[in-house]
Amino acid sequence: MTNCPECDAEVSCGAMIAGEIFPCRDCGTELEVIATTPIAIERAPKEAEDWGE
Repeated sequence: MTNCPECDAEVSCGAMIAGEIFPCRDCGTELEVIATTPIAIERAPKEAEDWGE
């Protein structure tokens, strides 16, 4: 178990894999699993718009 870097709510990442993106249940911030042993998460990078290019 770890905490959301945005709202400090407890976040459970039990069966997740590195690179997986999921929302925080409390604040909705998109989080990315950086490592699984030990669990490490951070805010997911924003995807840039391609505007149809």
